[in-house]
Amino acid sequence: MEHTGLLIHGKDHLMQAIPAIDVDPFTEEVLSDGTDFHQQLLAAAPVVKLQQSEGHDIVGVGRDAVVRAIFENHTDFLNSRGGGILDLARDEPFRKPGVLQETDPPYHDRVRKVMTDIISPRHLRGLRQDFQRKADELVDNLLDMREFDAHTDLAEAYPMYVIPDAIMGVRPGGRENLLRYSIWLFESMGPKTPRAQQVIDSVDNVQGALAWVTESTQRENVAPGSFGAKLWEGVDQGLLSEEEAGLMTRSLVGAGVDTTIYALGLTFNLLLDNPVQYALLHETPQLGKFAFEEGMRCGAPVRQIWRTPARDLEIEGIPVREEQKIMLVLGAANHDPDRWGPTADDYDINRDASGHLALGRGIHACVGAPIARLEADVLLSTFARRVKSLERLGPSEPYINNTLRGWNSIPIRITPA
Repeated sequence: MEHTGLLIHGKDHLMQAIPAIDVDPFTEEVLSDGTDFHQQLLAAAPVVKLQQSEGHDIVGVGRDAVVRAIFENHTDFLNSRGGGILDLARDEPFRKPGVLQETDPPYHDRVRKVMTDIISPRHLRGLRQDFQRKADELVDNLLDMREFDAHTDLAEAYPMYVIPDAIMGVRPGGRENLLRYSIWLFESMGPKTPRAQQVIDSVDNVQGALAWVTESTQRENVAPGSFGAKLWEGVDQGLLSEEEAGLMTRSLVGAGVDTTIYALGLTFNLLLDNPVQYALLHETPQLGKFAFEEGMRCGAPVRQIWRTPARDLEIEGIPVREEQKIMLVLGAANHDPDRWGPTADDYDINRDASGHLALGRGIHACVGAPIARLEADVLLSTFARRVKSLERLGPSEPYINNTLRGWNSIPIRITPA
C-alpha cells in the first residue's frame, strides 16, 4: 500500500468498519453550540460516519493531524467535486462553481498564481493607510455611542466599510446585497434542512442580490486601482478569461467580508469573556493580530470545509468511498489537545496560534487571508489602544448557519482610555 503521512491508500482486507456517532451536525442545537459535537468527534475515531436527516452520505474528520493531512493531499481529496455538501460529479450546482475554491491542479495552479501575485505584500501595504483612516473613524463613532452592538456596529461595519472599496471599488449604494448574498451562499453549501430552506426562502430578492454581486464584479464597475481592477488587467495580459476575472473578484470579496465579519465578532466575544486578555491587549495594542489569530483558532468562523475522495481509499485504516463527502470540522481540529495541549480550550493571545486550520491549509487555503488579517490587525489595535475596558449589556445571540459560525448580536458598553 501507498502511504502519505497519516493517510493509507488502497484496499486492505484488514480495514476497520467505519465507526459512527449519532449526531446530525446540522441541527439547530449543534449549530448553536458545537462544543459537544466536537468533543465526540475527537474522541470517537479519526474518521466517523455522521447522521444527516436529509440523507447525505457524509463522514466527519476532526483530529488536527488527519484534517491537516487531507488538506495537504489535493490529489486524493478533491475540491472540484464541490466546496459544499453537493457532489458536483452528480449533483447540479446551486451557483456557478468558483474558479479557486472548486477546481484542482493544474487549472487551479494558474488562477491561484494570478490571485497570489495581486494579493502581494506590496499591494497590501497600499491598503493599510486607508484601513487605518477608516478604523479611526469607526472607533470615534463607537466612543461617542459608548453602548452598541459589537457584531453589527463593529465586526460587520468595518469590513463592509473597507472591503467593497479596496476590492471592487463599487458605489456605496447596494452594498447590503453582499450580506444577503452571503446568507444565501453559506446556507446553500450545507444540506437543505427545513431550517436552512426557510432561511434561504426568507432572503429578500435573492436573485436581485446575486445579480448585483455579479454586475459589481464586472470590468466596467470596478474602480481603477482596486484589486478587482487588477484581476481584470489579467484578462488584458492573457492570464485570465473574462468569466474567470469576474468569478475571482466575487471570491475575493467573499473572503474579505463574510468570514472576516464573523471572525471579528468571535474575537470580540472572546475578549468579553476573557477580561484579563482584553486588559493585556489594551496594554499592548500591537498584539491585535495575535488576538485575531487566537480568535480564529478558538472560534473557527467556518464550521467545515468539504473534500471528496478521488477514489475508494482508507484514512487511518478506515474506508471511505469515492462518492462520500468528507466534512473537515475545523472547530474540532482547532481544539484538539493532541495539537494544542491541555489549554486547547483557553483563549490566550500570547499563544502562537499560527498553525490553526480555521482558514484551511495547502493549495486551497483561503486566498484572501492576508486581507482579513490586515483588517483585523488595524481594527483591533486601534480599538484596544483607545478603549480601556469592555462590559456586556446582555447575552450574545448566536448566528445559526450551515457553514458560518458567529454571532447575530453582541451588546456591549465600552469605557474610553
